Amino acid sequence: MVALPLFDVVLSSRNAPERAREVAAQLVEASLSELLQIQSLEQHVLPKDPMAFDRPTAALLRGLYETWAHEAESLMDRIATMKARGDAVAGFDGLVDAHGRTRAMLSVSLDSIERGLKDIAEGRTVSAEEVRRELRLRAG
Repeated sequence: MVALPLFDVVLSSRNAPERAREVAAQLVEASLSELLQIQSLEQHVLPKDPMAFDRPTAALLRGLYETWAHEAESLMDRIATMKARGDAVAGFDGLVDAHGRTRAMLSVSLDSIERGLKDIAEGRTVSAEEVRRELRLRAG
């Protein structure tokens, strides 16, 4: 996020906490907007058929998500210092949630996705009913 150095300057001025809260809220909004833009791009560049895996495109999109997550973490770290002082920042909880969902998505490797799609194509699947039955048996 290109505005983080500017945010650092605003944060260093302890005489303007309201201004820091306003800037933080604007940066949170910008970060969430950027994530929405990445998600929109994903919808437009990935194949319509979910079984058609385009690894180069998926890798590039993954890079966008990783960059976003890293920048969101930097922003959240800065806002955490504000929160420690008791300052509330509008939209912060939404950013934390979006970051968590993105990190969870990134925890699944492209290899894993590709293997899963291959398993589906070759009929190696387990129905939801089979999973439920197995879970009931384990629960006792």
